[in-house]
Amino acid sequence: MKYLVLFDIDGTILKFKHSIAKKIFAEELEKFLNLKIPEIALPDFYGMTDLQIIKNICLNIGYSYNELAKNLSNLWENLYNIFLSYSNNENIYLMPGIRDLIEILDSDNDFILGLLTGNFKKNAYLKIRTVGLDEFFQFGAFGCDTEDRDLLPPIAIERANNFFNKEKLFNNSNTIIIGDTYRDIQCAKANNIACIAVCTGYQSYEELAKLNPEAIFNDLTNTILIKDTIIRLINEKNYHSN
Repeated sequence: MKYLVLFDIDGTILKFKHSIAKKIFAEELEKFLNLKIPEIALPDFYGMTDLQIIKNICLNIGYSYNELAKNLSNLWENLYNIFLSYSNNENIYLMPGIRDLIEILDSDNDFILGLLTGNFKKNAYLKIRTVGLDEFFQFGAFGCDTEDRDLLPPIAIERANNFFNKEKLFNNSNTIIIGDTYRDIQCAKANNIACIAVCTGYQSYEELAKLNPEAIFNDLTNTILIKDTIIRLINEKNYHSN
């Protein structure tokens, strides 16, 4: 059996220094819209898609998102250029165990790795390129695909199948999501996909455990256990679905 492992980025693979993303979005949108954006208008970014963040900000300041959407490609490019200036080892650091886990999974032909992230695509690859992990992820679903995170897993699965030119290679039964927020767990449950929650973001073990992910770890340092857990959870899901 093949196992499709979809990784969240922020808080799961890496972290930007706290509040940098909010600062970048607020300052660029102020210039882009020529409007003052108060701090109270900024939503909680954790687990949100970038489209959802932008829509919420527009709603909170009374600006038409449909009007902004006419120039969305320019906004993505502007945001990318600002993130580019911040994307260095001083501002981005890896989560414990993540490089070893990715390398171990990638070395096993039964495991295929993809991204499932709220970041818009160009920024997602900028971040993982900064920490030298971009070569492991050939496809994914991103925060510019849809505002609704719950709709991202089917997109990622479809792209995985297209990448291998095999329509039915992956489905929700042999896919697993690894993420650090309640939104990662919710989007997995919305698609009947197994989820491993990890407490390396800004939410505690207790907060994540309330949503009953299939597995939860303080970090991803025990790479053998994580790999075994992926296999066990997917095999259990396939057993119960047959």
